[in-house]
Amino acid sequence: MRLDNLSENIPDLFLEALMGIEDGIAIIDEHSNTVFANSAASIMIEDIKEEISKKIREVNHSSEDSLEFHHIRRAGRWLRYYVKRLSVSERVFFLFVVEDISDLKLAEQTISQLAHFDGETGLPNYVLFRDRVNMALFRSRRNNSSSMVAAFEFVSKGVVSSIEESTIIDMAHSLVRGIRKNDTLCRFSRREFLLLAEDLKDYRNASTILRKALNAFKIWQENCGEFSMELRAGFVLLPRDGVDAEQLVNKAFASIHSSEARK
Repeated sequence: MRLDNLSENIPDLFLEALMGIEDGIAIIDEHSNTVFANSAASIMIEDIKEEISKKIREVNHSSEDSLEFHHIRRAGRWLRYYVKRLSVSERVFFLFVVEDISDLKLAEQTISQLAHFDGETGLPNYVLFRDRVNMALFRSRRNNSSSMVAAFEFVSKGVVSSIEESTIIDMAHSLVRGIRKNDTLCRFSRREFLLLAEDLKDYRNASTILRKALNAFKIWQENCGEFSMELRAGFVLLPRDGVDAEQLVNKAFASIHSSEARK
């Protein structure tokens, strides 16, 4: 193609480029009719037609012309889009640009999972547990209620102190079955676990919850025959025993050792 003839072909080149772009690009009139849509937009625009019409009305009545991204989930996919007003020959149109960010959302969720959950058991890790304890402290002060932080230590009673990882994972899952749905069980270290139970009436309520968790462990022992294992436990109440997450966890583990010393 000669350079001096290139300008004649720019509309065709531009149209071909738009049709090949992975992001959806469309031109929509003020009545929400599609004037132009590339291949990607044609597919995605039908799923969010009502949402687009709503945003067009908002943009049309807004005095600002800033670009604002919106997120929406349709048919299991995450879409990010924006609508921008265009004025052409005294007529108003709207540029609609949409992209599928499902892969990005999946990556974000994976990173969040790795940052806040134990990779072996799937339980919350200490980072997430500490955040929930801090929130529990806030709610306890606001609602004048109590919560419990319980500590568990999984140990071998025999001469051999090593415990297979698969055994620990299986035991952890049994503990989950022994706690309330809204309580948080956290893997603190390889053999140590933490439990947060909120909205407790008193000390006896905390003891009942702890006993149910230990009963779940006993059932697990009976089912798999692991009688050489022991689950030691201790707990503290918040805000009675402290208002700092680290301090409460330390006190909960200390209560295990003080209980063992009294035996």
